[in-house]
Parts: sequence; C-alpha cells; structure tokens
Amino acid sequence: MGLLDIFGKGPLSDKRIDKIAKLAANPFAQPDVRMKEMQRLLGEQTPAALRGVLKRFAANASGAIADEDEKQWLEDALVDVGEAAIEPLRAYIGAETQLTYALRAYRRIAGDAEAVRFFISVLQHYGPDDYRSGDAKVQLMLQLAEDLADPRVLPALVDFLVDHNDEVRWAAMDLLDRAADRGQLDAATRDKACVKLATLVLDDDVGPRIQVRACEIFASREWQVAGAQEELAAFLGDAYFLDKKRYVRRRAKVAKKD
Repeated sequence: MGLLDIFGKGPLSDKRIDKIAKLAANPFAQPDVRMKEMQRLLGEQTPAALRGVLKRFAANASGAIADEDEKQWLEDALVDVGEAAIEPLRAYIGAETQLTYALRAYRRIAGDAEAVRFFISVLQHYGPDDYRSGDAKVQLMLQLAEDLADPRVLPALVDFLVDHNDEVRWAAMDLLDRAADRGQLDAATRDKACVKLATLVLDDDVGPRIQVRACEIFASREWQVAGAQEELAAFLGDAYFLDKKRYVRRRAKVAKKD
C-alpha cells in the first residue's frame, strides 16, 4: 500500500467502491449525500467506479422529485464521461430492469445507429420466452419507438407479439400499429405480424384485453388472416367475425328495444 492509499487519495479499491456505491444508491440517505458519493465515483472514471455509480439507476429514492432529478443528473454526467461509460452501461443494461435513464445515456454517447443495434441485441437475448424480463423489454421497446424508420427495428419486434408478458405484447402491437400509420411497415413484416396476431387470438391462455386489441388491429387495418381461418372464425365470438375474404370485421351492434 502506497502513501496515497494510506491518506485516502489514491485510486479507490473495489471494497471502497462497493461501499460508496451502496451509499450513493441508498434510498433513505439525504440527496446531498447521494450526490456527493456519485461525484466521487464519477471522478474516478474507472470501469469499476462507473459500474458502481450505475447502481443508482436501480434504486428508487423515497422522494420522487429528488429521485428523478438525481437520475437525470447522473444521465447527463455519464454523457460527459463519454466513451469510458459505454462498457459499464452495456453491462448494466444487460443485467438490470430499471433501464430508462441508462438507455438514454447510452444513445446519447454511442449514437442512434449503435443504440438500435445494441438495444435489439439485448431484446433478442431475452427473447419472448423470458418470464422475468418484462419490464426491461418494455423499456427497450419504448426506446426503439424512436427508431421505427430503421429497417432493423420492426422485424425485431414482431416476435414479441407472442411474448409471455401482456405489457410486452401490448407495446409490440402499439408500435407495429403506429408504424402502419406512418407507412413504415413493409409487406413481409406485416404478414409475419398477422400470423402472430392470429396466434394471440386463438391462444386460450391469452387474456381478453390482448385478444380484443389484436382483433381491433385486424379490423381497423383490414389485414387479411393468412392461416387458421376456420379456427379463428369460430373463436372470434360476438364482437367480430371473419368474412369470406379473410378480413376480420366488427359485428354491428343491435339496438335494444324499449
């Protein structure tokens, strides 16, 4: 141990970084205390210190306004750090669930093209079958909402129409519907989406909220149903029907007699 380490002016040890990071992320500490500890870690600019300060994003402070202000401050501070923050951000985004500020920081440092590539890679790493990553997937998809014109994005989102999490399914439907509004949905991606949407409607384990949303997209977009026609026609029930040209239509409401 050198003289600088003895007097606390040398590089922070891993043990010291861990202790400071816990205090910086302590939801019950005073805001000025958390800020001071975050600044200490950012001042180091080592990978270990930056990984430590990122733990602040995963904690929710007791005061909502202070919590948002600190996280926004940290996002801006990481952008000021620049390239040195890229790898710690990648590690955090790939492992944690509270991602919004980290995703924004990554985009601002790395640029849109690299952000899209990385966000899609994380989504695909989780995949539609991962039960535990619903919150993370929704946040990644909301970030990708800014990039619907990028040809990589919409094909990557289609598989998440049949995710195990309703919020992920809803987000995927919303983004594909939005892309269709803007004329950004190519025929191949639309056809694949139609197959997935029909699967949702036919799945007994899917809740009515999601099934109705899928039917509504079919009906409002006038997308043809490609497969499982007889099964789907029998499953649509009272609100919708499948016509002879394989379009989902809304049933007319019958007025009640007095």
